[in-house]
Amino acid sequence: MDLTLMKEIIQKTNKLALSTSYNDQADVRIVNFVWQEETPGKLYFSSVKTGPALKVYAKNPDVAFITIPDDGASGNPYLKATHVKIKKSPKTTPELLPLYLQTVPNYQQVWDTIGPTLTVFELIPEQIYVDAGLGQKKETLQF
Repeated sequence: MDLTLMKEIIQKTNKLALSTSYNDQADVRIVNFVWQEETPGKLYFSSVKTGPALKVYAKNPDVAFITIPDDGASGNPYLKATHVKIKKSPKTTPELLPLYLQTVPNYQQVWDTIGPTLTVFELIPEQIYVDAGLGQKKETLQF
């Protein structure tokens, strides 16, 4: 599988809008995410262990997301997926911390403030729509 375009877009973002539904109530939240090339079909994000979102993730693990391009990213490149499985990850926040520090500006401040209260989740899409931006290449990756 050629991940070239996906990698290019991931380098232009570190946030995604995560859409959930619980008891027929739609919701969306912005979260920082990280990605590892060795597990291309998974994106990771952290949430507060005692936060109300955990109940939503457990009750309805079918979510959708779209990445949010960094300011100045030409053409609004993005990744989008629907019917994504969300589950608690065996990875820990300390394991992913170096990747967060590398890809999310000012993440050290987040870590210093709430690091011990975070738990890691995995987003596992069957496919991701990859759009390099206005007038650029588009493709769908199957995982």
